[in-house]
Amino acid sequence: MANRIYNILSGLFFLLSLVWLVFVVVRFLGPPVEQPIDVALLPPTRVVPSPTVPTNTPTFTPGPPTLPPTFTFTPSPTFTPTDTPTLTPTITPSATITPTPAPTDTPENSPTPTITPTLTPTITPTGPTPTFTPSQIPFPFVLRDNQVLMVQNTFNSAGCAYQGVGGQVFDLNGNEYSAGNLQVHVFNDTIDRVALVGSNANYGAVSGWEVPLGNAVSSMFIFVQLETINGAPVAERITIQFPGSCDRNVALVRFIQIR
Repeated sequence: MANRIYNILSGLFFLLSLVWLVFVVVRFLGPPVEQPIDVALLPPTRVVPSPTVPTNTPTFTPGPPTLPPTFTFTPSPTFTPTDTPTLTPTITPSATITPTPAPTDTPENSPTPTITPTLTPTITPTGPTPTFTPSQIPFPFVLRDNQVLMVQNTFNSAGCAYQGVGGQVFDLNGNEYSAGNLQVHVFNDTIDRVALVGSNANYGAVSGWEVPLGNAVSSMFIFVQLETINGAPVAERITIQFPGSCDRNVALVRFIQIR
């Protein structure tokens, strides 16, 4: 019986503890309880109207705007350019004075240039020295008889259906050049061909050469130059224009050695 009473009391205390725990949780999670306002404390807090005093300070703000108009005196520098033009005319009379002494000095200096001509003859003797260069200008070979012969094609069987250039090379003794170290370069805008001296016996047994240009006659321009086999010129370049006729469709060019 005592145990039963003890169990009832224990359950009662457990329920009370549970109710108290629920009450505490509800109060903790619920909105805070408003505290009563003490009227005695309200007057000092309402004295805050003191911030109205700064409203007097903005009244001084209109003062600064009045200062910018005082700085409108900036246009005053505009009067300075008026003074600058006055200075420029003062310089111009100085220029008028400078030419006057110049002519006075020229007659005194005029005799001095007479000495310079005396130096010019001393320089002229040195001039003839470049005259030695022309002695090196002539090439060792020149065009024989100073002419190119335009002849009919009898050097091959093509007849009129051929156009070309050929010739010979002669040495200092008038014999055909036999060294075999020369070539003839024939070229224009569309043709660039080379023939070895001695490569065609129809033009000369020892030094004959030939360069075919086409299988029909035309009035083309060509350039002919005698060169070493390395391409160094040994004679002046010759310009030839064909007449465009069958009776002169071969240009006969012969070179001769002069030194």
